[in-house]
Amino acid sequence: MTAGQRVARLLFPDRPAPGGLPTLAAGGGAWPVGGAQIAVVHRDRVVLQLRPWPPGWELPGGHCEPGEDPGRAATRELQEETGLEARVVGLVGVYTWEGLRAAGDALYVGRLSGGARRWSVEAWEVRSFPLDRLPRTLFPWEHQRIRDAAAWEPGAPPVHRVQPVTLRHVMGFATQWLRAPADALVAARRGGQSGRR
Repeated sequence: MTAGQRVARLLFPDRPAPGGLPTLAAGGGAWPVGGAQIAVVHRDRVVLQLRPWPPGWELPGGHCEPGEDPGRAATRELQEETGLEARVVGLVGVYTWEGLRAAGDALYVGRLSGGARRWSVEAWEVRSFPLDRLPRTLFPWEHQRIRDAAAWEPGAPPVHRVQPVTLRHVMGFATQWLRAPADALVAARRGGQSGRR
């Protein structure tokens, strides 16, 4: 087992092993899928959740249960983690990992159909962000996925993307948490100055 795989087991202990996973066709191939996410994009905004461990903002989703359809897993995880309900309208693509994880994630586009935002152990906060102002502490691999989901159109063929996730990526992301409080302080000072004018 490589150092990256050992770190993956610590960061993502609930991920199933690659054997026996469902496969999805995307980008001219068939890819094993261990997890599924759903992008709810509406009026140039996207729904994100703040995951406590590892801490960071991401699209709602989680791992597929044995024998579960990945699209069903995406809507189930959305409801369990955020309280929101959505229906899947299309498969954006499959995102395989290079580095820390072996299995890929399916990404679906969803349309809200009900529910109400709530706190959960897996999603400490649920918010809608403008596509051009995503949080600094968004997991780095989510940027490409959100761009793809925002550009998705009905009937578009699913894409396949290989996303590198190495220790260097993880450490770089960790420094974003150190910069976030400084950003908040600067924004507060700017807001206070504009209010005094």
